[in-house]
Amino acid sequence: MAKKEKKIEIKQGLAEWMGTYGDMVTLLLCFFVLMFASSSVDAEKFKQIASSFSNNKISVMTTSSTSILEALGNGIISMPKVEGNSDKEFENKGKEEMDNMAENFKTYFAENDLQDKIEVEKNDRYITLNFKDGILFESGSSDLKEEAKDILSKVADELLKYPDNHIKIEGHTDNMPINTPRFPNNWYLSAARSISVATYFTNNKGFSPDRISTEGYGEYKPKAPNDTSENRAINRRVEIKVISKYYNNEL
Repeated sequence: MAKKEKKIEIKQGLAEWMGTYGDMVTLLLCFFVLMFASSSVDAEKFKQIASSFSNNKISVMTTSSTSILEALGNGIISMPKVEGNSDKEFENKGKEEMDNMAENFKTYFAENDLQDKIEVEKNDRYITLNFKDGILFESGSSDLKEEAKDILSKVADELLKYPDNHIKIEGHTDNMPINTPRFPNNWYLSAARSISVATYFTNNKGFSPDRISTEGYGEYKPKAPNDTSENRAINRRVEIKVISKYYNNEL
């Protein structure tokens, strides 16, 4: 007698494990998104994230000035776009700021008989106040001269009118070697001079230290070839750069 053939039941739809797997992937996605967002807690950001999961859907919601991706933090987008401000408008604001500041410094220096001691240069991101050789320091020294303190005091009074602008102080030398117990090379000398100016500003004129940075370039950023005594004098200088508030984080 032949055996009765067993019927095989074929289930319709997705395999049972697919539903569980889909749920697990969705939960993992939600978990990591929330973990990433929590690295910078912000009530408005959290509200935007929560709204993107409404109706059990995952979507990218766009607000008036930033998308949900931007709301997750600057690990994805470093700078949210500000509505109504294009890159060109941003650059124009920086240029206008530097133009006005440079004119103000030139006028101020003329009124205080400093125009022959300090040059004012500018670009769209910062202005440079260039102290000519011998104005602030004796040769081979990083100690401010007494008359230099009077000059720096006047410069500081004008700088204090721009509290939102970072100040970068740079020391430069010519290529004539120096080797003393205090300054083994020109790097040490140029750095010490920039620090002396910064210290005067913070200790005597009330500047916040987090607003100022210093650098010593030694002989390695000359303005002129070191082939004559006149050119070497040009290269021996201290520069104060006043950074545009629109570019404070980029220099």
